[in-house]
Amino acid sequence: MKKIVSAMLAVAMSLTLLAGCGTKTTSGSSAAGSSADASGNTLKVALKTEPISMDPHVGNDSNTSTALSLALEGLLNVVNGEVQPGMAEKYEVSDDGLVYTFHLRDAKWQDGKAVTAQDFVDTYVRMLTRQDAMDLAYLIFPIKNAAAVNEGTKDAAELGCRAVDEKTLEITLEAAYPFMVTLFASSAMLPMRCDLVEKFGTAYGSEADKFVGNGPYILKKWSHSDRMEFEKNPDYWNAQAIKLEKITLLLVSDDNTMKNMYDTGEIYFMDLTDPAMVPSYEKDPNFSYYVSGGVTFIVLSHKGSSAETAKITSNRNFLMALSSSIDREALVKAMFPTYQPFTGVINPGIADGMGGKWGDNYDVTDQYHKLKADPEAAKKYIAAACKELGYASPADMPAFDFFTTSGEQQRTLCEYFQNTWLETLGIKANLRQLEFAQYYENLYGAPYDIARTGWGPDYDDPFTYLDMWDSRGGWNKTGWVGENYYTLITKANQQKDPKARDDMFFEAEKILLTEAPIIPLYMSRGACVVNPALKNVSINTFGARFDFRYASFS
Repeated sequence: MKKIVSAMLAVAMSLTLLAGCGTKTTSGSSAAGSSADASGNTLKVALKTEPISMDPHVGNDSNTSTALSLALEGLLNVVNGEVQPGMAEKYEVSDDGLVYTFHLRDAKWQDGKAVTAQDFVDTYVRMLTRQDAMDLAYLIFPIKNAAAVNEGTKDAAELGCRAVDEKTLEITLEAAYPFMVTLFASSAMLPMRCDLVEKFGTAYGSEADKFVGNGPYILKKWSHSDRMEFEKNPDYWNAQAIKLEKITLLLVSDDNTMKNMYDTGEIYFMDLTDPAMVPSYEKDPNFSYYVSGGVTFIVLSHKGSSAETAKITSNRNFLMALSSSIDREALVKAMFPTYQPFTGVINPGIADGMGGKWGDNYDVTDQYHKLKADPEAAKKYIAAACKELGYASPADMPAFDFFTTSGEQQRTLCEYFQNTWLETLGIKANLRQLEFAQYYENLYGAPYDIARTGWGPDYDDPFTYLDMWDSRGGWNKTGWVGENYYTLITKANQQKDPKARDDMFFEAEKILLTEAPIIPLYMSRGACVVNPALKNVSINTFGARFDFRYASFS
């Protein structure tokens, strides 16, 4: 145990990979770093992982959202933490909060075709009806009849989304959700050219020539595993506010390489993903922390990699044995000194709908899962699991399939769990690492027993941490079905009193912590250093983590 934790101190930490992501403004830019050419009109951005796809219905991680924000624009935008007009120059909301009417500006796709209200209708229908393991359709279930369309029980014509005319879009909701403005500004609501989706099929968004955008930049070249090159879109409606002529996203997976790039002035911004770097930059006047909103957890599949493991991973005592053996405080101190150990589901920094933060009134710390390890409790849990499942001891259980993303940091992190479970409980887990895109394909569609994953908020509301566990949605592929949970969160969203809504969400969080296959671990906080010459880049808690659209150099 000590050997594993000590080894963590020497390992470079990679960027935590989360599906989804809100806001702090800084002069920074990029998911790892950036540089300018001599003319000051080109920005190079270093990403730890390659964006999955330019199809917004496939990729929802922070790096993919960053790329999407350059080339696509939705009805609304989040800029420096404020919701601003996008393709919609104005909108109205009905008195009961159920109907949003958007008035689109005159705008073009990069091939010259006009952006229309029907583009948005077609996009949302496609999101709800596409057949793919990586299903993000649940993100737009607030739209009336969206869940039923997704389930196939209602026709797409019954979706609460219609083009009144070419420039007027009307969206009707299931309830008066308070977070809709930020959801309309999220990557989940970005428009697509569905005629091209039909033409290219599953290849849509996989290459520069199989994608068309309507945003401030045009994707001109995509050399996989190397770079994506974006050039300023002269036909973008707000082109005068776009200062950079070109933005290049580079894949730089090594932290030391990024550090050298920043220290030598090759890049102007660095996300401090290596914990060993933080002390050396913490007193730098250009250093700052930022709120990421991310939470990381272990998830167990009730489907399992086999019928035998499925019975075990569905057992609550087995889950609690794994959880009780983990020392979250020691783990975070060793590997993630800018993070905090966490034993809940809803990040306490998210808005609570009452003018404050979730953590002001709601806290589950140390109630259902503990910050420090409790080996004796863990052994009691595993003994109970063995008795219930018919095993003489944990040694008789099969080895479990445990998968995560690639990289040395993820290997070290998961080896900690692997060794802890073996030493404390006698549980064997075979670690499997996958490249980012394959990792998500496995998480959504392939058999597994245990996975390390996480989440960042799509919008500034507690529901962004809860709707993902609705068994009707595309994210929850664990096999866990919480009927009481679904009923509760549905009823909560019908409440007009924000406190009553939050109280119900708190009860829903408790259900997740006592019934769902979740082992919470920690919540992330970012740290970065920024060259003062780089201006007007926002770092967001929800939406694209790093927003370069309005970046400039002094």
